[in-house]
Order: sequence, then C-alpha cells, then structure tokens
Amino acid sequence: MVFILLSIAALILTKQYLEQREETSFIISKTLQDDMAELTYILSKNITKDATIRSSHAILDRATLTNDYIAAIFVLDDNDILITTDPHYNTIPSMEEIYHDETLSFYDRLLFKKGIEGYIRFYQGETLHQLKLIFIFDHDEIEKHFQKSRSNFVIYFGLLPILILFSSLIIIRYVISLPLEKLRQFAYYQTSIPKAFKLKELEAIRSSMVQTFSRLDEEQKELYKMARTDRLSGLANRNALNEYLERLIADSLHANQEFAFLFLDIDHFKAINDELGNPIGDELLKKVSAKIKAVLPSNDFVARVGGDEFVIVLHQYETLTELTTIVDRIQQSIQDQWIIENNPINISSSVGIALYPKDGVEVTSLIQHSNIAMYEAKKKGRAQYYFFTDDLNTKVQDTIALDKAMRQALEDDEYELYYQPKTDVQTGAIEGVEALIRWISPTHGVISPAIFIPLAEENGFIVKLGDWVLQEAIYQQIKWKEKGLDIQISINVATKQLLDSNFEYKFTNLLQESRVDVSKIKIEITEYLFLEHNNKNLHVLHFIHDKGIEISLDDFGTGYSSLSYLKKFPIDTLKIDKIFMDDYNTPEGAIFLETIVKMGQTLNMKVIAEGVESKEQVEYLKSIDCNTYQGFYCSKPLPVKDFELFYTTYDI
Repeated sequence: MVFILLSIAALILTKQYLEQREETSFIISKTLQDDMAELTYILSKNITKDATIRSSHAILDRATLTNDYIAAIFVLDDNDILITTDPHYNTIPSMEEIYHDETLSFYDRLLFKKGIEGYIRFYQGETLHQLKLIFIFDHDEIEKHFQKSRSNFVIYFGLLPILILFSSLIIIRYVISLPLEKLRQFAYYQTSIPKAFKLKELEAIRSSMVQTFSRLDEEQKELYKMARTDRLSGLANRNALNEYLERLIADSLHANQEFAFLFLDIDHFKAINDELGNPIGDELLKKVSAKIKAVLPSNDFVARVGGDEFVIVLHQYETLTELTTIVDRIQQSIQDQWIIENNPINISSSVGIALYPKDGVEVTSLIQHSNIAMYEAKKKGRAQYYFFTDDLNTKVQDTIALDKAMRQALEDDEYELYYQPKTDVQTGAIEGVEALIRWISPTHGVISPAIFIPLAEENGFIVKLGDWVLQEAIYQQIKWKEKGLDIQISINVATKQLLDSNFEYKFTNLLQESRVDVSKIKIEITEYLFLEHNNKNLHVLHFIHDKGIEISLDDFGTGYSSLSYLKKFPIDTLKIDKIFMDDYNTPEGAIFLETIVKMGQTLNMKVIAEGVESKEQVEYLKSIDCNTYQGFYCSKPLPVKDFELFYTTYDI
C-alpha cells in the first residue's frame, strides 16, 4: 500500500514538474522571440545603407548583455558574417541546428538546438534588402536555470518523502493519510496552501513544497512581466499594449465609448544618438518615459514601442478640447531642456492622433492611422499634434483657436451688450429690454453668440462670461435710470452659471455694491435647468426670486417641455420661441400658441412672444390676449447709444 501511494505521488509530482519545466521553457522561448522581434525592428529602422549595420555593434552587444540566455548574436548577409558579438563564435550554424523543429518540446529546443533566426529588412532607395539575424543560445545559462529545480525535486519529492513514509508506518493512519492527501492535492492543483502539520516530517515536506512552488510561481510571474515590460524605460512594451487594447476595445465596444490612440515620436532623436552616443540617448529616453507617465491622467496607458516611439491611450476626456489639453500637457512636459551627464539637450515631440472607433476598430488600424497622422505633424514643422482626418483636425484646431480668442476677447474688452425692446402688445409701449451679448472683433467684426456661446458652455467659460454680462447689464440699468430711462432689463443666465458654487455669493455682492432696483432686473433661464429636479436647482431659483427679481423661462416648449416644473419652480414669465410664432397662421400653430397663453393666464404668468416680425403677427397676439412681444417688427437688438436714440424717438 505504501509503495503504491509512493509511486502515485512520484508520478503526479514528476508530471507536475515536467509541465512546470515546459511552461518555463515556453516563457524563455517567447522572451527570446520578443527580443528578436524588437532588435530586428530597431536595426531595420537604423539601417539606411549597408555600411551602417557595422555601426550597430553596440546595440547588439547591449542586447546580448541584457539577456542571460543569449551567448552571441550573428548578422549575416547570405552566408557571410557581417557582425558577431563574440569572436569565439565564428561558425554559422546549419539550418538543422537552428530552432525550426516543431516536433521537439520547448525544453528540448532550448537544450539541443543552437539558436533562433530572424530577418532584418530595410530599403536602400526603392530596393528591399534582407540580412539574417541569429541568436546563439547560452546552453550553460539555460541548463543552470533548470538544474536547481531538478535538485530540489530529487531532494524534496524523492528521498525525503520515501524516508518519511517508511519511517512513519507505525503512525496512526489518519495522522498520515490526510496530510498526504492534502499534499497531493496541493502538488497537483496548487489551489490552496495546506495549514501547518503537527508531524514535523510532514510539515517539512509541506514547507518545502510551498517554498518550491512559490519560487517557481515567482519565476513564472517575473518571466511574464519581463515579456511585457520594456527593459530600458520600465514602461509597457508592444505585448502589453496589444493585451491592453484587446481588453479596452472589447469594453469600449460594449459601452459604445470613444478613446484616443496617440503615437508620439521624439523629434530628431537620431541626431542626439549620433552626436552624444547611445548611452546618453538611453538615459534621455528613461527620463522622458518617466515624465510622460507622471503627467498622464490616472488609468490611462503608455507603452514604448520603439527606440524613440511611444503609444499613449487616453479615454478619460469628455470633449476634443479636453483631449487636446491633455496632449498639450504631455508635449510641454518633455519640451523643457534636459541635462544628461552635463549635456544640455532640447527636444520636442510630434504626435499623431487616431480615434476609436471612427479611425479604426482594430489594433493594427489604430497604430497605422496614428502613425500616418504623426508623420503629418512632422511634415507641418514638428513639435505639434495632428489628427488622422483632415476634417477633424481642422475642426479641432478651429475650436482651439476660437476658445483662445474668446477668452482673450474678454481681456481686451471686445464684448458688448446689445438691447432689444420688449413691447406691450395692446398699447405698443416699450416695457423692457433684453440684454444680448455680441463679440465685436477688430478683425472679424460682429460675431454672433450662436458661434461662441455653445463652446463657452461646453468648456465652462460661460461662467466667467456670464458674470461679465450680469455686471454690465445691471450697471447699464443704473446709468439709464440716472438719465431718466428707468427700464427693466432681462439678463440671460446659463445653467452652468446658475449652478456654479460661487454664484449666490457673487450675485449677492453685485446687488449690494450696485444698489440696483431689483424690480428692474429680470433673470432669463432655459428649460435645461430642469433636466434634473434636484434641490440645488430649486434652491437657486428661490434664492433669486426671494430677492424680488422676476424669473423668465426662455424658449418655452423647445427643451424639456414638462409642465410639472411650472408648478414647482418660481416662474413669472413664459417666452414663446420664434419657431412657434412662424406657424401662427396654421391651425396647429394657432392652437399651440393659444394654449400657452391661456395656460400662462391660468398660472398667473406673463407671456412674451419672441421673433415677431410683422403687423399681422402682432394683431394675432392681440386677439389671444398675449402680454408682450419681442422682435424685429419693433426693433432689432441695438447698441447702447442706438437704443437710447430709438427709445427717445419711439412713437407709439
């Protein structure tokens, strides 16, 4: 019985050891293949003519030194040896001695084959040339790697278990058999580590097994990490990038989300290597890699995929403006002067940007398209970024230019308020005005708010711009009052401005400092404020209303269009949008307008019709008892002086 148990245990442990050895051999082989792929890529990129392959000797030496399993590296032109990293290896292995036999296990290939081969392809003019690259295995180093594991196996799973089993025949069955079963399960499945045994002999086995498997597991993890980490920079390499993108693409496809794929190349990096040497270039790459990683938003990804080439994947942005801000930050972070071993180095970078899924849904297409965009950035002068499509690149650049210009316009006092009269439908008297912002550019003239207001709302500039509008309109009311023109001014306040944490504080200070008559101020809001019925929205409107300021709901019927908020929120006036006035003479349009007016009367609200352009429209509004109208029939929006002249000469 003991012999059977011992035999079974030996077979199981031997099988486990052989599987572990084969898996480790596979990882070592994969690492060698990855190093071969990376080295051929670097050499292919550096070689521009036949002579330059001999200048790559340092690169080959560095590759040999950084991989313990490589004894030497050959570069061959047909059967001529161009370079060998070890003069002792001066004989070219035959085809049978190279790593081509798929019938052998990975372990046998490493021990019984002499090496692996790859090809360096480069263009000389339009002619494709090919050189052969051969890695010669260091069999002593490979054998040394497995020798210790074999020794441990023989000691811990051979002699020691036999001695313990035979010396423990007199021990009660359950004291031995149960621990042995746990050990068997652990050795075979490696699921959970057994708790410490009472018998010292069995505990020694358990402890030895735990240590051995832990060490093998750590070695496997280390080899796995090595296969996915760039040795020079410590960043992810192409393998890790491919694995990351496969997961990200699957998640983005499921969630219908976009992400940006950036291909970054350091400008004129080859000149740095040529002038200062590869060690300086390598040190610069390390520092640049660390800088890029430091400025990236959390959870975004960066990999080094070539000598001076990096791939960055960004998905934590909401708008293209925010995306370009991140790209700018990355480029600025590496554009400073670097001091490497007392050598001052100035660098810049060119970045190509492709967007998933618009510019590609596969890893290959994203790399291809972002690489194309990167070369476009280089063609346009370097030290910049470029989007894959011309249309998108133009749109983004125009948006950035507009964003910068409208912010500068506030500093340069280029904004101005125009005022459009609000007219009593029944009497024709002007009962108020609406303040409307205009951008008076020295180069482009009057710029409509339809051009810049949407961008200001998107990027948050609307808060600062809205503060200026409030202050300008309120002080204008005071100036007019001093001139005897005491008229109510309606001021548009954006949703983001209302919900800004400092709005109440700033608005209260403005009212106190100006001492304006609050009955002459009306705040106009849009239905977007009601997309979320929360306490903050309700509070800010009551805050305004409690100060004695009327609230007007602009563009009624074009937004959220729910009647529940008319009862819940303090609304004094409804404004009918122009699109409904355009249909006043159709049965459907007339019913809609009459319904709004009657609803306003029922709720004790005033009703203003916007976009009134004809006498017929005014007569119709009279017939349905609408209170006020606003539109070109009375006057277009006017600058301050033009409005003052219009008001003083206005004839009812």
